[in-house]
Amino acid sequence: MRYYELTINIKGKEDEALSEKVASWLPNPAAKEYKNYYFLSLDFYSEPEKIKELEKKLKEESLKYMILIKERPEKTAALARKIRKKPVIVKKRTTEPKTELKAIDEKLEEILKE
Repeated sequence: MRYYELTINIKGKEDEALSEKVASWLPNPAAKEYKNYYFLSLDFYSEPEKIKELEKKLKEESLKYMILIKERPEKTAALARKIRKKPVIVKKRTTEPKTELKAIDEKLEEILKE
């Protein structure tokens, strides 16, 4: 099974029943649902073969939609934990200039004195 995100462009409050209708077309119940005034976004798990059926139903309703394959939240969380566990190495800065710079400054002073 893969993890998908379906985003649909809706017209407004009159399409509120649309979320139940679209959710009924999904092969598995939605894991997450987000609504705002113009978009409905559903995250769900499905077999790749079932996505073609879902697209067919969405096209019949002539909705503007986008289906994305997403990383599973567990994988993303595990990756974030791995990244956080890496040690952070901070290099200390010295206030004294490097010896090379001191030597260059001395040479410049000698040249300018001449």
